[in-house]
Amino acid sequence: MIRYNADWLVSRDPRPREIRETWMRDAPAMLRTGLHFEAVRLAAGVLGIAAGSGAREAVEEAFRAAGVEDSVIADPSGRWFYALVPTGTAREWDVPGVHVLAADHYLGVPAPHRADPPGTHWFLCPPQDEGDLCDPVALRRLIAVACARAAEAEPADALRVVNHPSRPSAWRR
Repeated sequence: MIRYNADWLVSRDPRPREIRETWMRDAPAMLRTGLHFEAVRLAAGVLGIAAGSGAREAVEEAFRAAGVEDSVIADPSGRWFYALVPTGTAREWDVPGVHVLAADHYLGVPAPHRADPPGTHWFLCPPQDEGDLCDPVALRRLIAVACARAAEAEPADALRVVNHPSRPSAWRR
């Protein structure tokens, strides 16, 4: 098992001990966004379309092909992915239908060692510092691929894919 250092994730939070205790119980801890990172919320179905498949390996490859290597959380119960991005991303985010959790939001962040379901887990490795956060340009590229593939299959549905995440998820373990 690979061990990840959680010091950076909790270093600005006023409750680092509480967070670590939550993680020791193998539960996600609620971390406030906007301190070290913000989070781009992506519907799992969008990633399945971008990957051409809902299989984990295909979705991982879609992230990597877009230039996203680390800092992605999977929430299978809500059918969401959360890509951790640098603070300030929300001010410049211009992708309709894709929400960025900025300052004063909270995100359930899994323990750094939690890499597999069930439950919320790190889909791609947790960040060790700000250099490991996702590039917002890479995420825009990934969303553009999903919209283009959706347009090929069903032209009128391209933007709706992003705007309606309640659509059945293509992502499965």
